Amino acid sequence: MADILRIDLATGAATAAPVTGELAGLGGRGLTSAMVAAEVDPKCDPLGPENLLIFAGGILAGTSIPNSGRLSVGAKSPLTGTIKEANSGGQAARKLANLGIRAMAVSGAAAELSVIEVDSGGARVKPAPQLAGLGSYATIEALRAQYGDNPTYVCCGPAGELLLKAAAVVATTPDFHLRTAARGGLGAVMGSKNIKALVIDDKGAGRAPVADPEAMKAAASALSEGIRSHPAMGALEALGTPFLVNVANAIGCLATKNFSQGQFEGAEAISGETMMGLLGERDNAKSSHRCMTGCIVNCSQVYTDAQGEFVTSGFEFETLGLLGSNCGISDLDQLARLDRLCDDLGLDTMEVGAALGVAMEGGALPWGDGAAAYSLVEGILGGGEQSKLIANGCVATGAALGVTRVPAVKGQGIAAWEPRALKGTGATYATTPMGADHTAGNILPGPNMPDYNPNAAEGQTQMSQFVQAWFAAVDTLGFCLFPSLACLDIPTLPPLLVQAASAVLGEQLPEDYLGALGAKVVMTERDFNRRAGFTASDDRLPAFMTTEPLLPSGNVFDVPEADLDAMFGA
Repeated sequence: MADILRIDLATGAATAAPVTGELAGLGGRGLTSAMVAAEVDPKCDPLGPENLLIFAGGILAGTSIPNSGRLSVGAKSPLTGTIKEANSGGQAARKLANLGIRAMAVSGAAAELSVIEVDSGGARVKPAPQLAGLGSYATIEALRAQYGDNPTYVCCGPAGELLLKAAAVVATTPDFHLRTAARGGLGAVMGSKNIKALVIDDKGAGRAPVADPEAMKAAASALSEGIRSHPAMGALEALGTPFLVNVANAIGCLATKNFSQGQFEGAEAISGETMMGLLGERDNAKSSHRCMTGCIVNCSQVYTDAQGEFVTSGFEFETLGLLGSNCGISDLDQLARLDRLCDDLGLDTMEVGAALGVAMEGGALPWGDGAAAYSLVEGILGGGEQSKLIANGCVATGAALGVTRVPAVKGQGIAAWEPRALKGTGATYATTPMGADHTAGNILPGPNMPDYNPNAAEGQTQMSQFVQAWFAAVDTLGFCLFPSLACLDIPTLPPLLVQAASAVLGEQLPEDYLGALGAKVVMTERDFNRRAGFTASDDRLPAFMTTEPLLPSGNVFDVPEADLDAMFGA
């Protein structure tokens, strides 16, 4: 049976106890949200010691199920004031599972900047003043020099130490590239607790326990075969998530110039096709890369400059959309440097891109000026006031600059999919407990939904409610979003996920397990937000999206408010 490891930073005590009761069948987002909902005062200061910061692998973490190593990070969000889960790839979930740890819950605040060491001998809080102010890259380099290459590392950058509300939690891949649990400012929660990094070392540990190894083996084999058969997986491996730039642009839903348009004239220049052509000409670049052990999609890449020097890895669609088209920037090399800078500072590229778009609308810097955008973000290290605005998100930026067109819900910047062209996604943005988060339930038209009209006002909330529950379940399993899309399209695959969860938990789960699990998670999160003071009036898109036609389609977001209010039986 897996444990919850609790670390009290006020005393330095680390205690482990089995996951029991209502928590016993949970992992990932389901576990972080259940613990936050039960143990955190919804009215608390998110950056105060009473907030809880939780790191959890999913139910399937450490198993042979492909792409099952996502790490969930949970807390009350300083950006939104809501309950929050952000997740990333990397090795942390697998190594925690190998150590028999389902979740690590960190409470209180350390007296000085520290690291938490976790290994087969237990957990310890160690002062680490030498890491103060270091960027993510330098932090990981220093930790590797001290601890070696067997551990995996999770850290916050300078933005987290400065308690900036767009701060991300940064995790390492098997080859020590960086991935982020980016959304909601959870890096600032980590900084508020005076924790610079986690060092998770599974040397000498066994493998994550599985109650029925034969059922697990059969499920893993069939899932791998089914996922690989889906055509989108080939596109992801060939072009990575940047292949979605041209897809979104073609259907008029690519966030452009602070969400004033759905198509970007420079889209081809920042597309996956262009990126892979460029990387094919550059030394040391890789067009395909995996962020975790067991990945069979390999949707990432390693981006190098014209001299073959490493710039960034995990250069994704949302970054290209929000730092790129949303800001009118069409230079891939400029965007790659911005991506690296955000990773090094420990910032959410999506929130930063939304904030830069607002700043450009407010005249703080010119549209399309990548160099000016870089300088403004870099200015965080020098204490620049406008730079701090950007790092506190698009709502703070809009308020300071007097900009009223601010693309945010519950304080969080909207993802790069324009909700006036994808109204089911808009319903998700409006009603998810997480703020405007596309991973909570993006709904794209496709050949497997021939009757679905993303531009219609009616019927969107039913789609959104189903997909929100699906992705909450997927995040609870610790399964990657992209192969889960194949599971939505291929009806033989979801029962295999149920079989795999049954094999871990040692009980025969019902056919409707995934839908019921996801709905329960979302309802738990909605209840926390209600107790925090959120009401139906907060489940809305920005007013300008309901009145201002999106170019070129002319769409407005006109999903009835009564439909939004009726979701999840509210």
